[in-house]
Parts: sequence; C-alpha cells; structure tokens
Amino acid sequence: MTIKQIMLDALRFIGREEIAADILSGAEPYGEAAETADTLLYCVNAVEDELARYYFPLKRTDALHSEDKTFGFEKFSRTPVKILKVEEGRKQIEYELELNRIIADANNISVTYFYAPKKKTIDDDSEFGDMADGMITAYGAAAEFCIIQGEAARAEAFETRYREAIDRAQRSSSKGAAVPPRRWI
Repeated sequence: MTIKQIMLDALRFIGREEIAADILSGAEPYGEAAETADTLLYCVNAVEDELARYYFPLKRTDALHSEDKTFGFEKFSRTPVKILKVEEGRKQIEYELELNRIIADANNISVTYFYAPKKKTIDDDSEFGDMADGMITAYGAAAEFCIIQGEAARAEAFETRYREAIDRAQRSSSKGAAVPPRRWI
C-alpha cells in the first residue's frame, strides 16, 4: 500500500473528503488544504516510526567494509535502532557500540539490526500498509492528526481503532508479538 492511499483513508476518516478527492484527481492542494495534507504526512511518518520501534520491528542485514575496523552508522543502508548481531563470515564476533558507530575486530562484517523507516513522501510505499487489515497506519495517523488539532474525543476513538488493529496484527503475525513500552497518559 502506498503512503498516498493511507493518507486518502485517513483524510476520509477525519472528514476531509474534499482534500482526498483533490489528491486522488492529481490536483495539488493549496492553502489550508495543503497544510492539512502536510500535517497528515507528518502523522503517517510518526506512526510508521512508532510501529517499527515498538510493535513490528523491521529487520535488515548489511555487509560492511572498513579499513580501520570502525563502521559508522552512515554506512548502513537504514538507520539502526538496535544491533542484533555482528558476524565475520558466519561466526558471531564481539563488537563495541559507540555513538553512531560500531567497532569490531574485523574489516568485513555482516550486521543484523532493527531499523527505523525512512521519512516517506506521498509517492512512497508504506512499510506497514498491507499488514493485517491494511488500516493500522491510517487509524494511527488520524489519531495523531486529531491530537494535533485539539480534538481529544475523536483522537481517542481513532486511537482505540489503532490499538485494536495492532492487537489483531500481532495475533496473526508469524513472528510473534513485540511487547511495547509502558505508556503514561
């Protein structure tokens, strides 16, 4: 599913069908409609980041090379959130984690890690759009948007749908559920 489709769904949820129709027709929103679309895109990115960090970790393995045995995070294909293992060949090796880099006793390593999704534009694909019922990110974005707009009751309703969609997706996930951090409201 694309970010555009998620935004269209979220716009319909929050009652902004006219902006959804403009985006669907290819028209460029302007004025207040453009601000709404930009804010909603910000919300979609925030929800994808939350899903990746707390509920459905995104896993990747990169092969890296360094002459000085220092592997800066800028060499990774994605932004690491948690390093799972570092290997040389097929053998797991010790490493030291410092601010924005890994130091290992090898020049060529393979690093498996959880990563944060890249910031998306409206034309990009979602990391979570097809998960479960396909509405997790749209519900979360609608909830975030309503919070920003000061509509607490509507935000709570969308937040409930968002949490229920996460629960359904975790139950049906073959990977098992990630336990989210405690929330203080």
